[in-house]
Amino acid sequence: MPPSTEVVLTDEGIQAGGTWVYFGMREEETMEAVTAVLGDPEVDSGWIDALSSPFGVCPPPLVRVVEWGGFSLYFTQADSDFWLGGVRHFFSYEYVGAPPEFATDRGIRIGSTVAELEAAYGGPRFELIESPLDPAVGFWSYDLAEWTGMWGFTTGTDPSEIVVSINGGRGCGE
Repeated sequence: MPPSTEVVLTDEGIQAGGTWVYFGMREEETMEAVTAVLGDPEVDSGWIDALSSPFGVCPPPLVRVVEWGGFSLYFTQADSDFWLGGVRHFFSYEYVGAPPEFATDRGIRIGSTVAELEAAYGGPRFELIESPLDPAVGFWSYDLAEWTGMWGFTTGTDPSEIVVSINGGRGCGE
């Protein structure tokens, strides 16, 4: 199945159909744009404590994660580069494959090779290293800043290894 042209992943947010959904967009506007393209999410965590969430430690005080198969959107109420004072907004996405199938604005998808990833994003703003969590796995990033950028994991760092996740924004950690 070819990647969807309805959702395109970037380092500043996602394109959902005809709507640009940027990191920092208010929760309601983000959900309206994405559900117009993907339908209702399969899973919605609701607003939960960010420090004890099942998604790792997220920017406090609250986090909400909605999922469509292997694609998740993360929302926060934390102060960020985008908002102060508790505005609920989109701050990250995670894509690990499975339906639906998406690609980045430069054609990278789950299953692309490290060689294809480097050809698409290589340069001074791109980095590919051994994962700090598991040296057998590759960690890649493009234009990574505190609240923006794109990153993910590969099966290793050799050119023939493959992309297994594409993430954007800050995300949550251990």
